Amino acid sequence: MAIQSRFITLEGGEGVGKSTLMSSLVKWLESKDLKVLSTREPGGTPIADAVRRVFKSPPVGEEFMPETEALLVSAARAQHVGKVIKPALQAGKWVICDRFTDSTRVYQGLYGGVALNNLEWLIQFSTGGLAPDLTFLLDCDVALTAGRIGGRGVASNDDDAVRFDQAGDVVLEKLRQGFRKVAGFYPSRFFILDASLPQEKVFQDACTELERRWQI
Repeated sequence: MAIQSRFITLEGGEGVGKSTLMSSLVKWLESKDLKVLSTREPGGTPIADAVRRVFKSPPVGEEFMPETEALLVSAARAQHVGKVIKPALQAGKWVICDRFTDSTRVYQGLYGGVALNNLEWLIQFSTGGLAPDLTFLLDCDVALTAGRIGGRGVASNDDDAVRFDQAGDVVLEKLRQGFRKVAGFYPSRFFILDASLPQEKVFQDACTELERRWQI
């Protein structure tokens, strides 16, 4: 019997290893003869990627208001969900997304100050009610993640790391605690991974949870 499609998201602060885990999970799921789509937010379609470029590189001399950020990422998400994620799930694929709505709740909400009830309306509107089946939160001490961010240099593909690489431990800790708080809002959906462990151990723990939930 075919295993139904699933929607998995990866969340966490900067330098926790989301991209590495995604790559490993895609290969592992494909080894199980599952069709897998990996994607990211903001982005995932040409239009959403264009929004991402604006989001990561605002005009010189003007910073984004948190409300503007929330609207931008929601616009990109609506396109991403409608054109990529939902069609893939309907085609029977497993979708793994690097960041999704929980990052909005943390970055624009708990950190940025946008009221969560306003964000929830935007989230429901932009997703059409789509929510992940499982969210892996990669969590570890900010001293470790700060070192990882510094070691990546200017060649990093993680736009959030570029935006927050000078933020300092205080901001990184606020983001970390924000993700832990959001995980507490949705305990059945979240699974927290200790991102301070070696990458192979983090990957093994994620696979164990996937096997426990869905016997794949």
